[in-house]
Amino acid sequence: MSSQNPRLGGCPRCDEEIQHRHVLIEYETGDEPRYWAECPSCGDVIDPDV
Repeated sequence: MSSQNPRLGGCPRCDEEIQHRHVLIEYETGDEPRYWAECPSCGDVIDPDV
């Protein structure tokens, strides 16, 4: 994993910024990586691409 923490998206519940360090699960669909992450603000497990 890179030492950088790029922004992946935002939490749909509280709009907190989701960075790579918040990722719980990383998987691929086709050629695209997808993620499930834990929001650092509200604690929800979310798909930051939504």
